[in-house]
Amino acid sequence: MIKNRSGLTILEALVVLVASIILLWIVIPVGMVRLGWKEAGVMVVTEGDKAPEYKGEPLEDSILKPRVDEIPKPRILPDSKTVPPVPATPPKKNPLE
Repeated sequence: MIKNRSGLTILEALVVLVASIILLWIVIPVGMVRLGWKEAGVMVVTEGDKAPEYKGEPLEDSILKPRVDEIPKPRILPDSKTVPPVPATPPKKNPLE
C-alpha cells in the first residue's frame, strides 16, 4: 500500500476520517444530552404558560399607524397613436412537399 507523509495508508486515513465524523455527529451530542446540556437554549411551552402582563404605559396610536398614507400612482397620459394591426403571416407550407 502507498504511505502518505503521516505514515497512514489511504485506507487507514479513511477509517480515521469516518471515526472522527462518528465522534462529532453522534457521540458528542449524545454525551451532551446525557450530561444535562439538552436544556440549554431550549424553550419548552406547556399549556399553562402565559406571557407576563405588561405594566408600562400603552403605546401611542400614531406608532401603530402606517407611515405611508397613500402610494402615489404614476400618471398615465392618453396615447394619440393607435396600434397598427399585426401583419398577416403567410400560411405554413408542408416541408415534405
